[in-house]
Amino acid sequence: MKNFIKSHLKTVLAIIWFAFTFALVAWWWVFFLMQLEGARQHRMIAWEGSILLGSILIGGISLIVFTFRDKQRHDRLRFFFSTFSHDIKTSIARLRLQAEVLEEDLQGNSPPVMKRLISDIQRLDLQLENSLLLANLEVSPLLHEEIQLSDLMANLRSEFADLSVELERDAKISGDRRALMSVVRNLLQNSVLHGKATTVRIRVRALNSSRLEVIFEDDGLGFKGETNKLGSALLNSKDSRGNGIGLLITKRLMEKMRGDIKFESTENAGFKSVLHTEGHL
Repeated sequence: MKNFIKSHLKTVLAIIWFAFTFALVAWWWVFFLMQLEGARQHRMIAWEGSILLGSILIGGISLIVFTFRDKQRHDRLRFFFSTFSHDIKTSIARLRLQAEVLEEDLQGNSPPVMKRLISDIQRLDLQLENSLLLANLEVSPLLHEEIQLSDLMANLRSEFADLSVELERDAKISGDRRALMSVVRNLLQNSVLHGKATTVRIRVRALNSSRLEVIFEDDGLGFKGETNKLGSALLNSKDSRGNGIGLLITKRLMEKMRGDIKFESTENAGFKSVLHTEGHL
C-alpha cells in the first residue's frame, strides 16, 4: 500500500484536493440555501451553486484522469528506455568481449586503433550504465551490504589498465555493489578522460565507528570551472566527451546510500573527490 501511494503520489494528491474542495463548496452551498427565505433568491443560488459544483466536479475528474494518464505515459517511457538501454548494453558487452579476444589473439601486435576501439566501447558501456541508473534511480531500491574496497578496485583494474591506481589501505563500505561500482568507474573515467591522469591515489580514514572518508586524488589537469556545480546539474560543455552526467549520477547514488561527495580541484594540479559513506576499516 505504501509503495502504491508513493508511485501514484500526484494522482492521490489530486483525489484528495478534489474531494476536499467539492465537499467544502457543497457544504457552504447547502448551508447558504438553508439561510435563504425568498423563493426567487433560493432558486438563483441553487442554480449558481449547481453550476459551480458541476464545474468543480468536471474539473476535478479531468485533473485526476489526466494525472493518471501522465503517470502511465511516464512509466511506459521509462520501461521502454530501460529495456532499450539494457539490450544495447548487452550487445556492447559482447562487442567488447570480441574486441578483447581479438587483441589477445594478436599477441601484442595489435594496432593502436584496437586500443582506441576498446576504450571507446568501455566509455559507451559506462554511459549506458549511467543512463540505466538515472532512469531507475527513483524507483529501484538499493541493496545494503558490506563491500571490500579492494575487491571493487580489482574488478576495475583490467578496464583501466593504463591507469595506476594506488589504494593506501583497505576498508569495508556499506552500500549497493552495483551503485558503488558505478561511482568508482565514473571517478576513474573522469580522471582518465577529462584529466588525462596517469595515477589515482585512494586514501581512506575513519570519521567514526560507522563512517568513512574515501578520497580519490589524481595527477591530471584538474577542472577549470566552478567545482560546486559538479554533480548538481548537467554542464553546458563544448566538449563532446561528456557533460557531467557521470558525476551527477555519482552524487545522487552517494546520497541514496546515505553518503555524500564533494569535488575539489585546481587547474593543472589534479582533481580530488571526497566521499563520506557508511563503513569501517
